[in-house]
Amino acid sequence: MINVIKAENLKAKRTFAKKMVFIAPLFMLLLAIISGQYFVQNGYNWWYTMILPGFITLITALLNQNEEKKLKYRPVFALPISLKKIWLGKVTVTGIYVAVANIILLVGMIAGKIFYNTSSTISVTQMITATLILIIVSFWQIPWCLFLSKKFGIVTAILINVGGGIILGIAAAAKSFWWLCPYSWITRMMCPVLGILPNGTLAPVGDVMLNPNVIPLGVVLSMVFFVIVLGVTAWWFSRQEVK
Repeated sequence: MINVIKAENLKAKRTFAKKMVFIAPLFMLLLAIISGQYFVQNGYNWWYTMILPGFITLITALLNQNEEKKLKYRPVFALPISLKKIWLGKVTVTGIYVAVANIILLVGMIAGKIFYNTSSTISVTQMITATLILIIVSFWQIPWCLFLSKKFGIVTAILINVGGGIILGIAAAAKSFWWLCPYSWITRMMCPVLGILPNGTLAPVGDVMLNPNVIPLGVVLSMVFFVIVLGVTAWWFSRQEVK
């Protein structure tokens, strides 16, 4: 399995997909700087509602496109290796890229808070906690977006995942049924972690959205859903044939 992961990482070498790992968080930091006194607040809110879903969609679509250009997956399907292992390797490598991008953003946010936005009420501990949760809770989007890109193409993947992240992520997060919508999990959990409401404003003291009980529920739901999506998409990929 280690060799499969290394091979998948090697495929991304010198591709725009790998450059996106640095471009996405740096672009977010630039937007945050422009927002001035709301550096940390907007930096995180815009990241998990818009940029992160877009980043995951694009990087999976680009990795899929890279395979499609190479004889439409024929070399992959001809390998004497389980296609499920190859799919798992792709998901693992992409997951590492997503984690690295989030860590880069975290470092930039901490530096920005210390040297630029010192008045922010969001602490470094909150930012570290938020980053860990963002990494874990966004993992289910990786096999989902790989599937969408492979099955329907990049445009459909962007419309569904980015659209879902922006529209459902904000609209459903404040509802009692938020736990039924995967796209709302991150936004809902960021309320007690960072004190940021779904609309991007800071929550007043005592707001019901600050209830920390949603955090363990959201983390468990996302981990279970990730395993389900990974299993179903891996099974689907294993049934693919050379065309």
